Amino acid sequence: MNKVLIVDDDIEMGESLGDVLEAQGLKIEKVTSGTAALEKIKNNGFDAALVDLKMPEMNGVETYRRIKQLAPRVKVIMMTAYSSEDLVAEARQTGELCLFKPLNIDQVLKELGAGQN
Repeated sequence: MNKVLIVDDDIEMGESLGDVLEAQGLKIEKVTSGTAALEKIKNNGFDAALVDLKMPEMNGVETYRRIKQLAPRVKVIMMTAYSSEDLVAEARQTGELCLFKPLNIDQVLKELGAGQN
């Protein structure tokens, strides 16, 4: 995998995560909303998307569902700082991976198939 979309309304989080993943040779694009993510997914060939669960307008689970409608092959990894919310339970019901912040970067890289040598 080498083209990853980061979807997080926390701009600093997106920038930091993007910097780390780019240092591992991945091509990164960042957006701050589910709506913007869908536009990117429609027009670009992403291998994966890292999607924050808790965002205004469209939450991460809804963003996940719509990404899968547009591009079923895109691997979606959801991420959150909240462990006890209904949204986390809903995310886990999708069967997709849901990681907790702060992220374990080695785990993220492994999931993206870009583990460190």
